[in-house]
Amino acid sequence: MKKDANIVRFENNRIIITFFVHVMIGGLCSFAPDGNIWLWLGINLALALVFALVNYMIWNVHKNNSKRYFSLHTFVMLLGIAYYMMTPAFRGLYPSIFFWLLLFITIVLIGFLIIKYDAVTNAFVNPGDSWFIKIVVIYGSIVFISGGLLWAYMNATETGPFAPVAIILFFIGIFLVMIAPIMLATPERVKELEKQRY
Repeated sequence: MKKDANIVRFENNRIIITFFVHVMIGGLCSFAPDGNIWLWLGINLALALVFALVNYMIWNVHKNNSKRYFSLHTFVMLLGIAYYMMTPAFRGLYPSIFFWLLLFITIVLIGFLIIKYDAVTNAFVNPGDSWFIKIVVIYGSIVFISGGLLWAYMNATETGPFAPVAIILFFIGIFLVMIAPIMLATPERVKELEKQRY
């Protein structure tokens, strides 16, 4: 019975639900800012399908381990939502120098957090650890730098009423990027980190 409880059947893998969540959020984010709406709608819907296929492949590999499957599934879901949340800001900045600066900062941050996923997990499991303070400092720095870049561009150009919404969505996306790597840790590793608290 315990073995059966770890099996994730297709009807319970939440791939379709996550697909529709990505379609809904990606569709809404395609309308800000104005311009090339249909192109971005097509891109975002295609990416929703790609995320669904990735989750399907993850399910094929880990369907006999429910905890591992759902953690990786959540990782893909969070990264997908983060992408959709950040695209309005990037679209509004393109092709200015602020676009390239923000893109560089974002890529470096995502790469760093994924590589250091174990340390990120430890920071949240053991908030008293010094890594938690580092994570807070990193997030605060990203918010400060990104906010400064976006506001500078807004003041230099006519960005329209979408700009404040794009900034808020971007910061939500950054927050999701910050917590997503936690899902890469195995349940066994999380238990090991919890024991370090005592």
